[in-house]
Amino acid sequence: MRAKLTSKAKQTDQRRGKGFDQIEKALETARGSTSDSTKGEESLSSPSNRARSLGTFLVALVGLTLLWFAFPPVGFWWLAFLAPIPLIWLAMAPKTVGRRPYWQLYFAGMIYWLAQFYFVPIPHPALWLAWIVLAVYLAVYIPLFVGVSRVLIHDWKLPGILVAPVAWTGLEWIRGHFATGHSFACLSHTVYKQPLLIQIADIFGAYTITFAIVWLAAALAIVFTSLGRRLLGPNAGDLSVTRSNMALNLLLGLAMLVGILVYGNMRLSEPIQFKNDSIAKMALIQTSYDVVFRQLTEEEQDKQFDDKRRLTHQAREQWNDLNLILWPESGFVPFTDFLSDYNEEVTVGAAADAQMRFWSDMTGFPARFSSPIKLLTGGHTVDPENNTSFNSAFLISTDGITDRYYKNHLVMVGEYVPLGKQIPILEELAPMRSLTAGTEFKNISINGVNLAPNICFESTVPHFIHRQVKTLTEQGTEPDVLINLTNDGWFFGTSCLDLHLACNVMRAVELRLPHLVASNTGFSANIDTCGRIVDSGPRRAEAFIRAVIQPIDRTSFYRKTGEWMPMAFGLVCVLGGLIGFWKRRFGTGN
Repeated sequence: MRAKLTSKAKQTDQRRGKGFDQIEKALETARGSTSDSTKGEESLSSPSNRARSLGTFLVALVGLTLLWFAFPPVGFWWLAFLAPIPLIWLAMAPKTVGRRPYWQLYFAGMIYWLAQFYFVPIPHPALWLAWIVLAVYLAVYIPLFVGVSRVLIHDWKLPGILVAPVAWTGLEWIRGHFATGHSFACLSHTVYKQPLLIQIADIFGAYTITFAIVWLAAALAIVFTSLGRRLLGPNAGDLSVTRSNMALNLLLGLAMLVGILVYGNMRLSEPIQFKNDSIAKMALIQTSYDVVFRQLTEEEQDKQFDDKRRLTHQAREQWNDLNLILWPESGFVPFTDFLSDYNEEVTVGAAADAQMRFWSDMTGFPARFSSPIKLLTGGHTVDPENNTSFNSAFLISTDGITDRYYKNHLVMVGEYVPLGKQIPILEELAPMRSLTAGTEFKNISINGVNLAPNICFESTVPHFIHRQVKTLTEQGTEPDVLINLTNDGWFFGTSCLDLHLACNVMRAVELRLPHLVASNTGFSANIDTCGRIVDSGPRRAEAFIRAVIQPIDRTSFYRKTGEWMPMAFGLVCVLGGLIGFWKRRFGTGN
């Protein structure tokens, strides 16, 4: 009996012990909660916690700062391979970092694009608004990259080394087409001075270079995930990967790099094959006067005419075998080319007489040189009857103006104002009146060589130049050389000149055509079919350079097939973006 009572007492004591243990744990939990709450209140105001809440913004800003340094005016091009890494880490992290992470990404993107296009408001005060609107729009692509990548990585279970380049390239393609397109400062443009790295642009366009750069960046991001984990903090979850995965991604990155170098070396060392014996010898005239929005004085106009005359005559004296002189865009102003009579005093005939006198004086024929020479220049073509005004390139010689090309792809705000006809006050605020867009491409033949002219920023739009070359080829006048007439004097020698030159280099490689640029304030350039800058003018100074063009028998995969690969990536981005929005809208996204 005593044994049974002792046993029951022990059981009672054990139950009491368990009960006391549970109570004690509950009290400790309560104390811990109070302590954590107190710590939380303290940490909300602590610098480390504030930094953690802005973790996404800070990490993104690091990457975008590196990207800015990769572009001109700094031009540390190799940073382009490191700049995407912080954004890729944010995409790979199991959890988003900080409060409202996508808004943090957006504001980091706004800072980047404002800094990238700092030159936009220089030409006219009205462009300050355009500068801000442009940054507000382009900033959207930063959170889109991270958001779309997170859907593809975490929901679709695709590898990061594939997702990052697909998302970046696809969004770049969308940016190049949406709302007339904006293909300035694409990732590929950072390496335009590296011929060995840019030859892959002839496969799917410059988008191929973007894909390759982000592929290599993604491989590095995966290899250095431990660093990413330290930067993003514990809120990002576990960013670690296995050693075998690191090794595999390192191998894939090296394979991409080797492939780029091998392909580049192969294309650069290809023997040149010419189509025929036709040769066109040209002089590219680079003037240097900044564009100002006011009526020039008579002395200023005379000086500009004197400069063009002097440079043209010097080029003819140095090279007496030239077939063509190239002037920049707007070089023929104010001698407007009329397609119909303006009034009894300003008629087509009167305009033609003025043009011929101007051409004769500028080219020195017959007063200084015994042989005439053709002049390809830019100016305005006006048709008063139809109330149209075109930004034009025209060829003028002894027979007057024989060929004209009307600019097809106009610059928003600069050459046309959206809704300007419906809201006239917008036209009044704009720096220039709206022009009329051309609808056709033009072949200009010089000594048996076919020239395909484009004007100003048309050369920044890859699919436009691709369509131009394809259309002219189908018409039986396959271009032998691209010609860009531009006036970059709007931007006072800023990095806009470098970015425009980068676009011209990419068009040459994509289509395997030489590209000649005649630019006011720079950079005039002779670019070969491999994107090598054979010769170029200085920044914001006068110059003239020589280019000898013989038709080369060369083509590219991009020229035949176009942009179906980046377009497919763009569609993936749209689908991933819609899925991500749906999940966030209904609370199932991350």
